[in-house]
Amino acid sequence: MSFITPLFLAAGLTALVPVLLHLVRRLRAREVPFSTHMFLEATPIQRVRRRQLQDILLMLLRAAALVLLALLFARPFIPPEELPFLLETERESVVILMDVSYSMQHDSRFEEGVQLARAELETGDEWALVTFSDAAEQLTALGRDVSVHEAALRAQSPGYRTTDLYPALRLGVDILQDARFEHRKIVLISDFQQSAFSPALENLQLPEDITVEPIKVGDQVPENMFFENFELSQQRRGDLVSVRFNARMPIAGAVTLSIDEDNVANYSGTAPSFQQLVDRTGLYHGYLYVDDPVPGSDDRHYFTYSVQTRSGIFVVDGSPGMRNAFFLESAFDLQDASMYRFDAGPRPTRLSAADLLIVTTTGLASNSDFSVFENFANSGGTVLLAFDEGNLQQTSLLGAGTAVGPVNARDRQGADAIIAEIDNQHPIFSSLAEHSSGAVLRPRFRRFVEVTPDSTANVLATFDTGDPLLIEQSLGQGRVLVFTSSLGTSWNDLPLSEVFLPLLYEIAKYANPGSSSGREFNIGEAVIFNSIPGSEMEIANPEGDIFRVGFDSTGTGTFQNTDLPGHYDARLNGTSQPFSVNISPSESILSARDFEEVYAALASRSTESVLEPQPLEAAEQEQKLWRIVLLIMIGVFALETILATRR
Repeated sequence: MSFITPLFLAAGLTALVPVLLHLVRRLRAREVPFSTHMFLEATPIQRVRRRQLQDILLMLLRAAALVLLALLFARPFIPPEELPFLLETERESVVILMDVSYSMQHDSRFEEGVQLARAELETGDEWALVTFSDAAEQLTALGRDVSVHEAALRAQSPGYRTTDLYPALRLGVDILQDARFEHRKIVLISDFQQSAFSPALENLQLPEDITVEPIKVGDQVPENMFFENFELSQQRRGDLVSVRFNARMPIAGAVTLSIDEDNVANYSGTAPSFQQLVDRTGLYHGYLYVDDPVPGSDDRHYFTYSVQTRSGIFVVDGSPGMRNAFFLESAFDLQDASMYRFDAGPRPTRLSAADLLIVTTTGLASNSDFSVFENFANSGGTVLLAFDEGNLQQTSLLGAGTAVGPVNARDRQGADAIIAEIDNQHPIFSSLAEHSSGAVLRPRFRRFVEVTPDSTANVLATFDTGDPLLIEQSLGQGRVLVFTSSLGTSWNDLPLSEVFLPLLYEIAKYANPGSSSGREFNIGEAVIFNSIPGSEMEIANPEGDIFRVGFDSTGTGTFQNTDLPGHYDARLNGTSQPFSVNISPSESILSARDFEEVYAALASRSTESVLEPQPLEAAEQEQKLWRIVLLIMIGVFALETILATRR
């Protein structure tokens, strides 16, 4: 037995006081003078002895009362580690985390995990069930009805998403905050792939009173065939388009290329490569298939691409000698290999075959020219406004903003301006952000036009001065892009930078909606579309389920239901914008982290074991032995009172 305040035990010495008083009264008899004894009767010897016994009993009761009072204030308790039989019967709240990522489809991993989860339902006193992949979902609340958890478990099956342990553990901790019982445990059932341990997991702090019990499934690691990487490229050769398909696999296998359900080529090895010459325009769906002895959904890599007639680009350049058009023509006019039909002139003419209209000298454009630009955008085209010389003050830019005037960067900040921020999520910059390796920040701008953006316009890129570089505004069925510097070398060295060609081609691709066909995504990734604000797109998944995506005030629509591998068909105003979704290669790598490392990374995060001593105050408050002492003390006082009154 232990005590919270043991110093009060010293007060137990007061129990000696009744003993001393009893002895003193017994040794010293009080003399009373009396005249005669003739009227007194002798006390029977039995009564004397009975009274002596009562005195001794009263002495003991009074001493015991003082001892119990001291014991009460000392707050006694029994340490839990000294009562192992109590630990075995303590009640426990358990959260079962069940992995339902794609890797659990292999072998019998998921079935094994279900059996282990059912075994956990036979221990503990209340349970909650959570399934997880790259996100976690709570299926059942903490409860004692095993049938509810069994029913939820039977309804589950592994999906196609990747594995991330962090959101599952985070949700498990949140659920246990409402647990009924003090002993709380998280049971984590997974195959513990290497990719499941995200950087966020390293910073996860688990409460000390929650233990984590990792349970591994799938001891065998089979050789899994899948496509680590896939690239599709097109190159025009006169009237033909050469389409190349290149992939890479960790294990050599027999690969088949299928296009529009026709098997067109075969390859054996770890780096399959195919080439097709296409002479007709249109959309094409296909996949690469590897003959895997252990079939799985990752045996196929889906792709969608379009072969189109050359989109038209017209450049309006009023500068002397059309000096700005020179750089644009060098970029786009590649003769038979060109992806675009290129034309240029000082005035906006011959626009019927154009999808993109580039104006390099916006300050020289007349009112009638601006009317042509506006009609072109309203009819579905894209207008790119850039600057050189001319009237650069208080010019309205087709609703995208107003040109205030030219700015010399060195006059404003003492140095040339550079690109400071870009919208990495926008289609124009998304690929540049992935592959530029910082090149997008290298061009230097000596001069630009200060533009005040319209409140409804989007600023896609800014200088380090804080001024906009690229602004987007929807106009009718098309859009307007404002590039606030020049597209030649008169104001900057952008045409001499390695980012110039990729930037122009991303703008040209963005201007032609059909050029977005062929986009590929992994399971769970969001797909971004752009259209007129308020419009709606219909998207059919591989199973034919229809989803609707609305476009917000910025003309952006987001589709997030990419849960199945295969081909998706997105339609907007009769125009098809298909895309393909595949299983992430990281999820197809079945090798797991060593279980000792798993235990060290997870179980060791909980520093309190069920066998470790509890804090003293917690143990004393839980046992409440002081109540028993108080009841005994009250009983002693009652007995002492009864005996004292009968003397």
